[in-house]
Amino acid sequence: MINKSYLDLKKEVWDVGTCSGCGACVAVCPCDNIFFMEDEPMRVGCDQIKCGKLESSESPLSFEFCKVTNYNVKCGACYDACPRTSSSILTKKVPESSIGEYIEIKTAKAIKSNDSVQSGGVVTALLAEAFDEDLIDGAIVMLEDKWTMEPESFLATSKEEVLKSSGSRYSWNVPILEALREAVYDKKLKRLAIVGTPCVMESINSIVNSNNDLLKPFEKAIRFKIGLFCYETMKYGPLIEMLKKEGINPWDIKKMEIGKGKFIVILDNGNIKSYKIKELEQIVRTGCKYCKDFTGYPSDLSVGNVGSPEGVSTIIIRNNWGKGLFDKAIINRYIEVKDPVKTEDITKLAEMKIRDRKDISIN
Repeated sequence: MINKSYLDLKKEVWDVGTCSGCGACVAVCPCDNIFFMEDEPMRVGCDQIKCGKLESSESPLSFEFCKVTNYNVKCGACYDACPRTSSSILTKKVPESSIGEYIEIKTAKAIKSNDSVQSGGVVTALLAEAFDEDLIDGAIVMLEDKWTMEPESFLATSKEEVLKSSGSRYSWNVPILEALREAVYDKKLKRLAIVGTPCVMESINSIVNSNNDLLKPFEKAIRFKIGLFCYETMKYGPLIEMLKKEGINPWDIKKMEIGKGKFIVILDNGNIKSYKIKELEQIVRTGCKYCKDFTGYPSDLSVGNVGSPEGVSTIIIRNNWGKGLFDKAIINRYIEVKDPVKTEDITKLAEMKIRDRKDISIN
């Protein structure tokens, strides 16, 4: 096997703008050589938040301490974990259906919920079930600073910590898989659930199907993959700056959601501000423009709010592994199945994303 390094990844992915920002390369590098420069929320004066003290990067940067380039030691972990390299794209299995392969599609809602959950709270309920039944010892999820709305990659190790992470995130500032390194290298966890967007599911798929020995600890530690419907993600700093121009402070926001072609911001005082998705094109991550997967094909379960009524989740059950978790959550009264799903609504949006996205050039 050719001994690939971060320089090959940089040439094929980072430098051409196709990086998804998933953070797989950050998590698996044994030398901790790769990082992202993040938008940094800062206090300015006494009552303002400004983002971006240091210019953030949509692609990773390197400390240039790589055992391949420095010592010619075999590695390639970062390259093999990335779903956007030439070799990964050439070997990727493209499903016949625009929403991927599945056993069945259901709508459901968490029986016990709270104000911050999104789309019925099913993801939170599934993770709570998995922790209570001792099926997992950790979950990689996204948290959000309630004051600055800054997203954070988070390793939850209990049901209580999962409840803190409820709600959807529509902006990117840190790689989602950053906490995977902590889970596997530092905490030595063995039964992880990964919750993430389609690009994250593709990265996990690259890891579990790799023959690179350095990725085996990660492969063995991953038990459940829960994909989230995603059309595209906005950059945190530009999003916050845009909202500030509208007079909206991040601490005034109760939650954000996307529906019917609009990005909706719900404030604590009950006011609602909405934007057409097309109006936000300039703040969408560049790498999102190359993603054609709306539902997260490689996951065990995919969850979103398309195809189901408001306050209810759509769940695509893709394999027996995912069906087992879903059925357990029903039996143990964590979730309840609701009305039939409108599959045509999911398919319509998935096909639109495929048409709307660019192909990645193979060098």
